[in-house]
Amino acid sequence: MTAVEHDWRRTHAVIVAVERYNGSDELNLDGPVHDAIGMRTWLTGRGVPPENIQLLASPMERNRAALEAAHPGYRPAERADVRKVFREGLREIDGDWLWIYWAGHGVQAPGGRWSLLYPEASDTDLQGLAADSLVDLVRTGHLPWDAVDRVTVIIDACRQALPAGIHELADDPQPLTTETQTRPERPVYWMRACRAGAVAMEQEGSGRFTSVLLRQLEAAGDAGAALDLDRVGKGVRDEFARFREAGSSRQYPTMHVSNWEQQERTVRLGPPAPPLDPEKRRFREALVLEVSGLLAADPAGSAARAAARLCEQFTTTPPVTRSLSAEELVDWALDNPHGTVTLLAELSAPGPVGAEIRKACHVLQGTWLTRAEYVELVALLGRLDERGRYDVAAEARALFGLVDLAFHDPAGLADALEELLPKPDQLPQLLRVVERFAAVDDGAVAADLRAWSLRCAERLGMEGQLKERRGEAKEYAESVKSAGLTQDRGAPPGGSWGSVQIRLRPSNEPGQRRTYEVWARRGEDVNSLAKVDTPATLEEIRQGVEAVLNAQPYTPDTLVEFFVSSTDLELAVHRWQLAQPVKRHLGTDYPVVMRCTEFREPQRHDLWKRRWKRVGAADTRELRWLPDHMDCGEVYAAVQQTVDTPGAMTATPLRSRPDVFNACLFGGVPVLIWHGEAEPSIAEDEVRKLLGEERPLRSLPQRLRELRSDSDSYKSHHGRHMALLWDDPHRPLPDPLDLSAP
Repeated sequence: MTAVEHDWRRTHAVIVAVERYNGSDELNLDGPVHDAIGMRTWLTGRGVPPENIQLLASPMERNRAALEAAHPGYRPAERADVRKVFREGLREIDGDWLWIYWAGHGVQAPGGRWSLLYPEASDTDLQGLAADSLVDLVRTGHLPWDAVDRVTVIIDACRQALPAGIHELADDPQPLTTETQTRPERPVYWMRACRAGAVAMEQEGSGRFTSVLLRQLEAAGDAGAALDLDRVGKGVRDEFARFREAGSSRQYPTMHVSNWEQQERTVRLGPPAPPLDPEKRRFREALVLEVSGLLAADPAGSAARAAARLCEQFTTTPPVTRSLSAEELVDWALDNPHGTVTLLAELSAPGPVGAEIRKACHVLQGTWLTRAEYVELVALLGRLDERGRYDVAAEARALFGLVDLAFHDPAGLADALEELLPKPDQLPQLLRVVERFAAVDDGAVAADLRAWSLRCAERLGMEGQLKERRGEAKEYAESVKSAGLTQDRGAPPGGSWGSVQIRLRPSNEPGQRRTYEVWARRGEDVNSLAKVDTPATLEEIRQGVEAVLNAQPYTPDTLVEFFVSSTDLELAVHRWQLAQPVKRHLGTDYPVVMRCTEFREPQRHDLWKRRWKRVGAADTRELRWLPDHMDCGEVYAAVQQTVDTPGAMTATPLRSRPDVFNACLFGGVPVLIWHGEAEPSIAEDEVRKLLGEERPLRSLPQRLRELRSDSDSYKSHHGRHMALLWDDPHRPLPDPLDLSAP
């Protein structure tokens, strides 16, 4: 347990909040100062004297007054000031407990290292502090031997891999010290807002992690009471588990405890691991025997040498014994991510291990990459932009039918691909995916991925098989390029890498007046742009939407999604005219689609989601044609005949269309194309010809934008009247709102 009876008057704290950077306004953050004030308020409320708290900040101008009121003597958070406080100021501390808190931008820099950006950082010069050195420093002479009994380090910052083009601009993060650790046993409780490769989130101007942490700290007791950090950490993890269940966050905070109870451990996410079942016990015993044999083959201290190398990759310390046994090494490896494979690689290099042993590693830990290989893969996927990661996921779908791949998150994508169990004596599926992607992409990151793939194959003793697959991948790439299909790569189902989401609430009064809200979404990042609670006319809404769009950076692949009730699907929003700087229609500038807010929630994980899975791999030939003579029941029966049908299209007259909409929506159809004219004389073959007979479904939003642009000046042209329901269950309205932060 970490409960500590403590005189809080003997606690010191260093708080750092970085909001304003030396780059563009987009680099600035609005929130860390409020988080720092909240942490300071909690500490003083516990009884920590204000003079024992050093606060360094680079505030946004709007937050300066609040900061000065809370802590008038704050210092700048520039590199020189940070280094002076940590390298020199800590030497003056006389207390029992030190708290360190840092909030600001964080990135995963080259080599997978975590860099906390200084205010001097700019868009083209990302300068940062090595996050790990905050822990290293408190075990050196910078913190006196007899001054502090324990340390708590809290970091609320992202650890997301940098995109291509920016990755090379990041400096290696600078350590605070290179001194030898003279007190490695000093207890440290390290709390981190997210795991490696992930994003910390912001909500309502403060870090979500800090908000939850402060709430749990307050709940842990009043001033003078013993503080149990294990209880606090469990409360934080439980709250984030509820966020994830509600779909409002994908953030996984982590806690690492070192020597608090004279041991080192990582606080795991979720319930404790259950006892090994009989099959896993058998595989563990096989690993112990394999390791015993490897140690016997090299009795001259191989266990000690391997343990020394593994300490650089594992998060826990080795068992404290004079001579490590095979069983102790295996159990140590099982307590670390990718541990078993990494252990065997260290002991058996350069020869590969057998297929049965590789299977044992996969059954016990679900992995077959070493820790170093995994970290490098996540960093390489992070250097790709979202388009590139989508293409990696698309190759996995094409080769192995994997459809639920979260390409927004490099670590999540790597995890999903590694979960495929390599078959005995066959090249792992992950390497085949990498080779196919790299052959078509042919960029700088693709070249690095190919080099990574070759090193993995060499470790596995499958270099020959990899080169065979590489030849097949080259032939595949040539066929893709010769067929002109490369322009469709990088287009997710939705054809867009960002979207503007607009909710139009149903009209409840004469004159078709409505309230509305507007958000901008990019991947998991969501920002509120407008909220109008006073009912407005459609013309006023059009003007408001135009103003919002004009304030955003323009790209022709930004998806504009209108969330409406089924009775409002007929609104021809793609025909709304934009006036500035030249007159044109909304649907000619942007791919405009309709979404529906009815009938969907009960189906979110069932038929609706199942049909949507088909959208990523299907083409327009799979859309079902609904003749105009069908009534509601007949339409519903038609769309239910094949539960994998991704969508439908119709030219049903206006008077009958509500029945078609209701039947399709209730039936879980995510894609529906219809002709907006009241009585169109248009047949199935004409619609298919307009769309392109074998066009990928994922390109439909962009295809309709192109049709609307081509036919904008011809009022009778069918293309300008085509409307699209494009209801992606994985991109719901942001309710509750989740904002990406540092």
